[in-house]
Amino acid sequence: MIYLAVMVGMYLLHLMLKMHWITTAIVTGYMLLRVHVHRNWYHKAQEQRLRFGETADYLDTVLYAFLKEGKVEGALSDTKAALVDGPMREVVGDALDHMHMTFDDTDVMTDALQLIEKQYPCRRMKAVHDFFMHVENYGGDAAKPVELLLADKNRWQKCIQVEQKQRQKMFTDIVMSIVASLVICSIILYLPVMDISANIISQALTVVVLILDDLILTRAQKFLAVDWLVLDLEDEKQQEQRMKRYLEYDRHKEVRLSCILAMIGIVITSLCIFVMQKQALGAGMMVMTLIMANQHEIGRSLSIKNLKKSIQRAFPGWLMDIILLLQSENVQVAFVKSKEHVPVVLAHEVETLVDQIEMEPESAEPYHKFFCQFQIPEIHSAMSMLYSISMGSSNRADQQISELIERNLTMLDVAEKERLANLSSGMYLLFLAPVVTASLKLVTDMAIFMLSFLTSGNLAAMG
Repeated sequence: MIYLAVMVGMYLLHLMLKMHWITTAIVTGYMLLRVHVHRNWYHKAQEQRLRFGETADYLDTVLYAFLKEGKVEGALSDTKAALVDGPMREVVGDALDHMHMTFDDTDVMTDALQLIEKQYPCRRMKAVHDFFMHVENYGGDAAKPVELLLADKNRWQKCIQVEQKQRQKMFTDIVMSIVASLVICSIILYLPVMDISANIISQALTVVVLILDDLILTRAQKFLAVDWLVLDLEDEKQQEQRMKRYLEYDRHKEVRLSCILAMIGIVITSLCIFVMQKQALGAGMMVMTLIMANQHEIGRSLSIKNLKKSIQRAFPGWLMDIILLLQSENVQVAFVKSKEHVPVVLAHEVETLVDQIEMEPESAEPYHKFFCQFQIPEIHSAMSMLYSISMGSSNRADQQISELIERNLTMLDVAEKERLANLSSGMYLLFLAPVVTASLKLVTDMAIFMLSFLTSGNLAAMG
């Protein structure tokens, strides 16, 4: 059926763009070969949506089951019974089988939960499983942490669902942009003065435009087929490199490099102006020299800006771990235990924080120094509240933790939306891309039309 639709569509394009039959045959053959590519991306998009839905259902079910059972094995058994047949149910079954059939010295329960995490890699999944293992090993009231994890999961699910709808709408806009661009391309071909559709350059450009539009459509499909479970995961290697560059920054070395580059720029600028007599080139080199003379400041500013964004995105996730630990631990112990899963961009500062608190357990200074060089108000506010919790009474501490939870969920929401917006920004460029390809063909067709018109006019005058 889909191949028939392609054939019908190509015939309509044949009429609209006045394509030669050879051109039509070439493009039709290409499009028929590309059908399976588009179909694969469509199925992949459906699969990723299903995986996301399965993960959300699993987290909902397993959290309520754990609240009821109080044990991981019981929670997984109830969850398997509640889930519909599908990949997630099979993975949960595999995890239960691993628990029941493994008798070695390994941490069987952790390994079983990791079987699920490997198939459905997701920060929320790992946070929930880590919480289960903490309660299983140390005990504690699970009600409030489960409520917090459910609130975070619901916020995350809603955020992803909104992003899915936005991307689907943008995909539709891209398709409409392609259609509109092809309609614009066809207008000049139907001018009553002269028909230029037979020109070989025009026909070749038609093939190029249709192929480019197909590639644009494929690229847009990739935005719909992303793995929604890992969109909130930062590249840890990139984060580590950013923090390493920041910590190992040698200002004196960078200033020396700027001076060397500036001197080289001055020499080249002098050659351009006084030897080659190229004033415009010399002016450009003067600008480049100024940039090279200040590369240490420019590079440092960009490095801090990028690192600050990474910190702002990673901090709410780490703070969520702290809040969960606070349900059974004090603030200082929560900091120490959070080091097991701290994001790499925060690791150095958290280590410093823990060391300083050990030396001055009642001082507010370690809390105030936490990433103070980046001047991030949300972090300063959260750390001040954590210090207050560590020093306050139990009744007041409960209220402060509730306020901290509310603020952190807001920070998570802002960080998530900003990251998703950055990841989907390429779709806006794809919306404009068909206009560029159509403009190329339109300008070329206009040039061919004018040349053909002038040539025919000259021939008529000579006759």
